[in-house]
Amino acid sequence: MKCLYCYKSLAEGERDMHAACVKTFFGTNHIPTLDDTIKQLDDLAKQVIQDQTSLTGVQPKLSLHLQEYEGSKRLTLVGLWGTYICKPQTTHYAMLPEIEDLTMHLAELARIDVVPHTLMRMADGSLCYLTRRIDRTLGGKKSPLYPQ
Repeated sequence: MKCLYCYKSLAEGERDMHAACVKTFFGTNHIPTLDDTIKQLDDLAKQVIQDQTSLTGVQPKLSLHLQEYEGSKRLTLVGLWGTYICKPQTTHYAMLPEIEDLTMHLAELARIDVVPHTLMRMADGSLCYLTRRIDRTLGGKKSPLYPQ
């Protein structure tokens, strides 16, 4: 099995990501939970799109924030200003999260700067694409995209 962050082989007993990859992407020691399923995120994405006055794209995407919950970290929906953007599987295009993540890895190999990104397993076992917002700190505070 391969790491969902770096695509390198996982050691026996490792699940989804290396500990170092979890630390690099999430800033935590353990993979946070994402308790939602594709259906739940799809329903939430439709609601967000209906509530927005402008669309930033046609692919459903949700804003998530890393929060402490009963002693562990979990990703929760927070409206527009979370620290992560989640793009779940879609019925319109097979494997879209995997394709987007692979495209970002290929861009990195070509030495193109990209935002921090990974695949993550959802509660139903499906994969979603996560990207960390670069205009927010890990704590959720707004930060400038381009330092003065």
